[in-house]
Amino acid sequence: MRYLFAITVAALCLLPAAAPAQDRQQATTLKVEVGGETVAVPAPFGYCDLETANRRDRVLIEGLDRLPQQDRVLRRLSPCDELQSWRADKVQEPIEVVQVLWPARLGTVGDDRRAFLRRAAPGEMMGQARVIELARQGFPSGAEETTFANIGVIERTERAAVQAQAVVARIGDRSFRLVAVSGTTAVGPTPLITQVLSPYGDGSEVEWMARDAREHVDRLLSTNGEASRRFGDRRAPRPEEAPPGDVRTRKVRLPRERSTGFFDIYGGEIALGLLVGGAALIAIGLLVARRLKPAP
Repeated sequence: MRYLFAITVAALCLLPAAAPAQDRQQATTLKVEVGGETVAVPAPFGYCDLETANRRDRVLIEGLDRLPQQDRVLRRLSPCDELQSWRADKVQEPIEVVQVLWPARLGTVGDDRRAFLRRAAPGEMMGQARVIELARQGFPSGAEETTFANIGVIERTERAAVQAQAVVARIGDRSFRLVAVSGTTAVGPTPLITQVLSPYGDGSEVEWMARDAREHVDRLLSTNGEASRRFGDRRAPRPEEAPPGDVRTRKVRLPRERSTGFFDIYGGEIALGLLVGGAALIAIGLLVARRLKPAP
């Protein structure tokens, strides 16, 4: 029984250490009132909220607040590791920021979300390969400080419209060229935008940003009651029209590459379950072995 007691104590000591580690990686879901509706705004795994109380965070927040569209910001997050480096003044170039926005300017959605998305993201649907090609041609001439320039609509499905834009943002005492990939969607009658912002490089970053934008939209919709396309429904989204010649580029996202697969989302829970389950199995095995041991 001494062995059983020791294992039980060890497992109980590990539990409080494992839970805070998981909490540091995964921010909680927020409930926000918008337009008379309550919307759940989740956080991607491994992302942390920007905080106005932090001096360096305020620099980012104030710069993004100058952007023109007058949408209400429901949440702003960045990858936790990048945010840590930003706060420590280890990087000067803006880090990736994900914004969840309520665009009241778009009105209410109505009964037909697909029709709403055509109004919200008008224009020709170009497909991802063509939009990346356009982005690689250089920073759009129409993009200025606080003025978004459209690069192209990547896709429109029954769930979301994804488009790439460029903008100049003044962050601190410097101006930076940013690329913005926005996923416009709706929860019930409420229009919402998940927007990924990152420094404009050679244009190929649109690929990973579009992938992340789709993931953010899916997480937002599934948190608010719709079926998840990541796990519950693996069918490809049905496009409004076939994008011409759309193929995946081979550019790898570096250094910001992060998988968003099942084990990345639920890795903390799985590890904790294995830890507790393993300790329980060892304890049961020792107890059974002790009872089956022949008497001297």
